[in-house]
Amino acid sequence: MRHQPFSCLDLDRTLDSVVEAPFRIDTPKILYHYTGWSGVKGILESRQFRATAHDCTNDEAELISANSVILQVAKELRARTHGTPKIVLSRFVQTYAQQQIAKAGRVFLSCFSIARDDPEQWRKYGAAGQGLCLGIRVLNEPPPLESDRGSAIIRVDYSEASWRTDLRKHFEQVCAVLQPCRVTEGNIGLGLLALRRIAAFRAMSAKREGWAAEREYRRVTLLHKESTAVPIECRSDEKVKRYLMTDVRADSQRIALAEVLVGPNQQFEEAAARLALMLRAAGYVPGGEYPDVMKSGILVDRAASHATE
Repeated sequence: MRHQPFSCLDLDRTLDSVVEAPFRIDTPKILYHYTGWSGVKGILESRQFRATAHDCTNDEAELISANSVILQVAKELRARTHGTPKIVLSRFVQTYAQQQIAKAGRVFLSCFSIARDDPEQWRKYGAAGQGLCLGIRVLNEPPPLESDRGSAIIRVDYSEASWRTDLRKHFEQVCAVLQPCRVTEGNIGLGLLALRRIAAFRAMSAKREGWAAEREYRRVTLLHKESTAVPIECRSDEKVKRYLMTDVRADSQRIALAEVLVGPNQQFEEAAARLALMLRAAGYVPGGEYPDVMKSGILVDRAASHATE
């Protein structure tokens, strides 16, 4: 029995459902962000988080870790398909080096973790235990309306085998949708866009196994091509870093804090009093939205610090 060809509109909608599937994740109710005192002050006052340009993070392989797997999966599928899917896969392979998301220069990352009171996180990001850890509620509410960008929370995947399995699954789904379609430039363009979007998601969520202890969830912000936003530049460790300030909640509401952990290498009572002043200045009052202030229960070697404020 011959399949009826999709109209362009039907094809676009069907491919959208395939592309959007990887983004549907169960987000934890609380995510943790370790930083120094000045970082917390800025976050509470601005009600925003800093989103760092992908090429300014501490991972030199950011957004490119999965590139070889992406191309391998595309070539494997190309070798065993035909018709419209084969043409689409061929163009994807031919153009990926130029079209990969890392080349866009528009991806910015805010990093969080599901690791609560974690010694490695304190060492690297929490001022060697002299900073704070914000426990942030992830609320089921409409996101901020930002016309020049899109944002999504993504779980970081540290397994190359997982990257390969998920890519093959979603690329195969695109091929199955395209198989009955006529070879037209419109159909090829829609298929190519779908593969590029799936590859971009995988690139944004993939990190090498050596980073797995961070147990990261990241809020990815992608500036639209027409955006006129100019990233802020600052110098850190003799390097220029670029970042955006990104809203967390609509209408500039206060960040929903479940708890704040005081780093282990400081006097708790003194730090708690200092934190109370900062919370009050930022509009938090005792009651439903006021966070629990907790003392870290671990020990951290100060000498191992890679703290970022």
